[in-house]
Amino acid sequence: MAFPRFLAKCEQNGIELLKSQNPRKEEDPSIPIEVEVRHSRLDMAPAVAVAVVLGDIDLLREILIRVHSAADLVRAAATCKPFLCAAANRPLLRRFRRLHPLSCPRVLGCLVVATGRRGGTPPQFLSISASYAAAAAGHGGDFALSFLPGGGWLGGASWQILDCRNGLLLLKNPSSKDLAVADPMARGCVALPPPPAARTVGYGLVADEDDSSVFQVVCVSRDAVSRAFRALVLSSGELTWADVADLPGQPDLATSRAMQANRSLYWKLEGGQRMVAFSTATMGFSVLELPPSLRQLGFDLVEKGEDDGNVLHLLTMSDFCIELWAGTAGNAGENGMTWRQVDKSVRFHKMVATMVEPQLLSQHELVVTAVAAGVAFVRLKDHLFSINLETMKLRMLSKQDCSSALIYPYTVAWPPSFLTPAGQGAS
Repeated sequence: MAFPRFLAKCEQNGIELLKSQNPRKEEDPSIPIEVEVRHSRLDMAPAVAVAVVLGDIDLLREILIRVHSAADLVRAAATCKPFLCAAANRPLLRRFRRLHPLSCPRVLGCLVVATGRRGGTPPQFLSISASYAAAAAGHGGDFALSFLPGGGWLGGASWQILDCRNGLLLLKNPSSKDLAVADPMARGCVALPPPPAARTVGYGLVADEDDSSVFQVVCVSRDAVSRAFRALVLSSGELTWADVADLPGQPDLATSRAMQANRSLYWKLEGGQRMVAFSTATMGFSVLELPPSLRQLGFDLVEKGEDDGNVLHLLTMSDFCIELWAGTAGNAGENGMTWRQVDKSVRFHKMVATMVEPQLLSQHELVVTAVAAGVAFVRLKDHLFSINLETMKLRMLSKQDCSSALIYPYTVAWPPSFLTPAGQGAS
């Protein structure tokens, strides 16, 4: 957005904000609000109004928080020093992320990991656009992980991807059982000790929004005697495992890949009727019922912003339509959930028909494999697609057989480094 146009937008946002602070007086509703506003701080020339905005950093931040997307905020911060100073604020950036979950962080593509692969071949990185492929290459993305001990996959070392969040990969060496958190863009890694558990069944990586060097690793294991799930947690500040919770009497995890939303990790249980959740806030397990109509469908969980922290949102596909479901705690016992469908997209059948063989459409459905930051990754047998959830644009990513592969969305940390507040606290 050009600087003059952005100043005009600031002026308009400032006017709307000041209008909200100067509501029409009930005793004389016949006076148009425009007349009242002229008797407020807005009774000034546009240039003076802009000067007022630039001179009030709190007002400027209230305007910046209202821009349409993360890209617009970055453009605004790059226009002048007052905008940069206002935008480089940790509370503002945290609030912006929660208000704009479809654009923060930015999805570059996905990693396709063949199941059962023990090493020797790196995962395949698929970009959702040519510009993002160039961005990954420009940042020096090393998805072969040659910077790891032993040279990564290129050096013949065996590494298994366990999770991928905010530009970080959680890895396991099947031979030594050691773990590592690696950053393919920065070409750095942190070695982790193996968890003190005989049988691990699932892992999850929780990356800090503000600082990519801060993370938590959650390991779910099965007790050999009681068969209970146990949760072990390691934080980047201590690099030691803590046994924090247990959950008896549940079937096995249906997949080792964790879903993540509302500061919790989720795994679907075998049978499809329930999923187990682990909260990183309370450090406890819970079990959630799934709606009957979704138990045999592929789905992922999505973040919906700061106002929906107590509601769990689930995205799936049925009959070539995207469906968004919302779940809240119900009254049907401790595992009860009340689910309702809150949105449904247009049908993608005709769009997909232009990209694949006709027989595939008659025999297979689109299946959701992963969702991150406003992008859904869906599969039609062995074809992989991405869908932009704002524009509903469908794009084919691969025709290669990925029917049994694990799909990990790859996002880059947000905000960019020039917006990262220097010397500010975490508040």
